[in-house]
Amino acid sequence: MKPDTCTSINCNNYGCDYCQECSHASFFGNGVDERGKKWRWVFKPIIGPFFLRKDGEEMKRQPVEGGHAWKTFKTWHKKRYGKDWQDKLLKY
Repeated sequence: MKPDTCTSINCNNYGCDYCQECSHASFFGNGVDERGKKWRWVFKPIIGPFFLRKDGEEMKRQPVEGGHAWKTFKTWHKKRYGKDWQDKLLKY
């Protein structure tokens, strides 16, 4: 799986083999919760998701885990990675 962006000087060719633990990799995602609200995020495998505003900037107050945004993110994560999100540093 290739990242949407990667700023590593060792992996800046998007056609290269990519390490899923790379702290430079970013995956952008979005989804709609059960109430119809659209959520956007950038996911870094070593850190986790940062939820974004409509303009693409990071939300000043991140949603609490367990809320609608996180449920939407976890569904996306399961589809993309084939496993559940774990609230710790990820080892892929």
